[in-house]
Amino acid sequence: MKKILIVEDEEELASNIAEILTGLEYQVAAIVDNAYSALEYLEGNLVDLVLMDILIKGDVDGIDLAYKIREKYDLPIVFSTAYSGTEFLERISSDIHEGYLLKPFTLDSLKAAVFFGLKRHSERPARPEKSRGSLKVMDKGFLVPIPFNEILYLKADGLYTKVFTKVKSYLVRDILKGFEDKLPEEQFIRVHKSFLVNVNHVSSFNAKKINLGEVSLPIRRGLYKELIEKLQVE
Repeated sequence: MKKILIVEDEEELASNIAEILTGLEYQVAAIVDNAYSALEYLEGNLVDLVLMDILIKGDVDGIDLAYKIREKYDLPIVFSTAYSGTEFLERISSDIHEGYLLKPFTLDSLKAAVFFGLKRHSERPARPEKSRGSLKVMDKGFLVPIPFNEILYLKADGLYTKVFTKVKSYLVRDILKGFEDKLPEEQFIRVHKSFLVNVNHVSSFNAKKINLGEVSLPIRRGLYKELIEKLQVE
């Protein structure tokens, strides 16, 4: 029987979810309402899936909690959220989760989200070893591990550096140069005095700019040939 950890700060909803999952022949491992309790539980217990609200109690939300869980455990995560706007859904569009469930949900939608969450995780190919590391940053007084593969690019901002991921951005008190030694050189390249990018997210480039999906960044003069070699473009 698959064990599911529920991370939900609405007590009545959490109880309803637990009742439904039990009826679907899953075992509810525990119900917690904040990141610390979730991590503490995972430290000493095995589960098969985490069903997690994004807006939970405490300063660490469900998205940052997902990063922390991914750093230590190979577990499928299914988000639940009451927000259905395109901008919000794009914030959680990354491989830190196996699916999301829009509130209010039905028994069938919950059943499908959990089933496919477990299925996608079991079918997911192993990640390359170089992508398994993470960059540790301080955010609102908390240490957050950001998997290398989640980072799109870093931008210099005076004495600070902004770290951009598909999900959100972090402002870190350290100059951009300080990050070059912390990131794998085969995966990151300084394309400009103000930008360090993850080559795995490059969608296109020319002699003047480089594109990472919808984001366009300038590149320094003479980098075009180096980029071709770095990206192994024929």
